[in-house]
Amino acid sequence: MSMSFETLLYEKRDRTALITLNRPDRMNAINATMSRELPLAWAAAKRDPNVSVIVLTGAGERALCTGFDVADIASEQAAVGEDDDAGTYASLKLTSIHNRCWKPVITAVNGMACAGGLHFVADSDLVIASEHATFFDSHVGVGLVAGLEPIGLARRIAVEHVLRMALVGTKERMSAARAFEIGLVGEVVAKDELLPRALELATLVAANSPSAIAATKRAIWESLDRDMTAALEHGWSVIAQYRGHPDAAEGAQAFAQRRSPAWAPLVLDD
Repeated sequence: MSMSFETLLYEKRDRTALITLNRPDRMNAINATMSRELPLAWAAAKRDPNVSVIVLTGAGERALCTGFDVADIASEQAAVGEDDDAGTYASLKLTSIHNRCWKPVITAVNGMACAGGLHFVADSDLVIASEHATFFDSHVGVGLVAGLEPIGLARRIAVEHVLRMALVGTKERMSAARAFEIGLVGEVVAKDELLPRALELATLVAANSPSAIAATKRAIWESLDRDMTAALEHGWSVIAQYRGHPDAAEGAQAFAQRRSPAWAPLVLDD
């Protein structure tokens, strides 16, 4: 199954949805069309009961995404978002977290990830990078405030590393090796192994209960907005909501019977 978009490629491989940012001639920069198509792609993956995991990457070998294509957006009447929220934070619907998609996301960084493209790294569950990938933030170099992407990145790595990237700007680029060293990415592979490895990892994740992995992702990500006590209470509430789900009984029965479990399909609506 595939879907037709102007700026994205969307295809399914077994239980994995592969979303590719497809503007390689513009370093996969986000224009107004892409900003409108990304929520549609996330919604398609959320609502497809045959999708358990999502892999996101960029077309070509030069960049995952270099942020917003200012020239293209400036030329269109409505750059990002609907009329009632255009120009507000609510209009930002680029990533799985922005779209409340609790199916796991693996981001395969195939080159530069900078400025707005760092949203995809910050909001990913697992990040794999090719050996030639680089990470940097160009905002301050063109007189703009780096006020969103660094806040997301500060959830993943030490604030010192985030501030260095945000304040030094384009004058220094973080290598894939350094990104791995500080925990920004979980794995670095040769560029020709990047997508196969991401899809392999997706297959490992997809072998588990779709409902359990989605609830697990939700519990962990939503904990980041709470203090420890509130986070644990919220995690317990997610467990309570899941109690009685057919996959819980199926998992135990399959283990006892030494067979592969037959998980219930998952559709996310919100």
